[in-house]
Amino acid sequence: MSARYLTKQIMKTKFKIFLLAIAASVFSSAYAASPTYNNMDALFGFRVTSGTGATIDGIIDLGPVSQFNHTFTLSLGDLGTYMSTNWGSDWFTRLDTTGTLAAGSTAVQWAVVAGDFAGGTDNLWSTRNPSIQSTPWPRNFSQGDGSSSIDAVGTTFQLGTIASGTTSAIVQTASVSNSWASYQPAPPNGANYAGSFKTWNPTNEGSTSTVMPFDSIPTATAANQLGTTLGFFSWSSNGNITFTVIPEPSTYSMLALGGLGLLGLMILRRRRAARA
Repeated sequence: MSARYLTKQIMKTKFKIFLLAIAASVFSSAYAASPTYNNMDALFGFRVTSGTGATIDGIIDLGPVSQFNHTFTLSLGDLGTYMSTNWGSDWFTRLDTTGTLAAGSTAVQWAVVAGDFAGGTDNLWSTRNPSIQSTPWPRNFSQGDGSSSIDAVGTTFQLGTIASGTTSAIVQTASVSNSWASYQPAPPNGANYAGSFKTWNPTNEGSTSTVMPFDSIPTATAANQLGTTLGFFSWSSNGNITFTVIPEPSTYSMLALGGLGLLGLMILRRRRAARA
């Protein structure tokens, strides 16, 4: 077999591999995974006020709100790379330079929301910045605006493409209709809808390092009743999102009983030592 023949065969093989690589790339692009959104899914979203990526925002579907009954770090893929790639390596610490936020606020502002639009109850769930809203969000008879707005964002979220390395994160143009940013903190619908998602005034957002309570807000039986805090969301500089649940009252009772038992044991030991 001549060297010339071998060279031709090698070239043909390389060319086939090249064509296969192109086909795989085209196939992958054409069939890139699309995100899914279901009623009562918690959406983790953020907007950027200045610096890298100020014209885009991000949304991550955290899954159903029913899962937030225990403490855990959510398995959502490599969110650190997702953030750095689209919003710069300083995304976690970069300060707002627009002057529209409180001094010391970061340029990335985030929140978590969920709504029960399909269930017809208009129940809502939302984070709150404790430095802005110290008590749980109050219930309101007109929670339909909030749930329908969240559903509109969720529907638009499904039109995106899941970012590489993540399970459910997308990037979207902040200025498009029903984007996350279009409802944060006040949508372009006039002063009557001031506040996040037409509901939380002035905002339900926080800076990247803010630990934010997460409130359940059922439909009111009386106006301005307070919702219930389920736990706390936190976001770390590596992109990880953690939920820390608030223990049930029975857990506190057990802890208290355990503490009293320990105190009694210490007193008994001291008395025995004194007698000896």
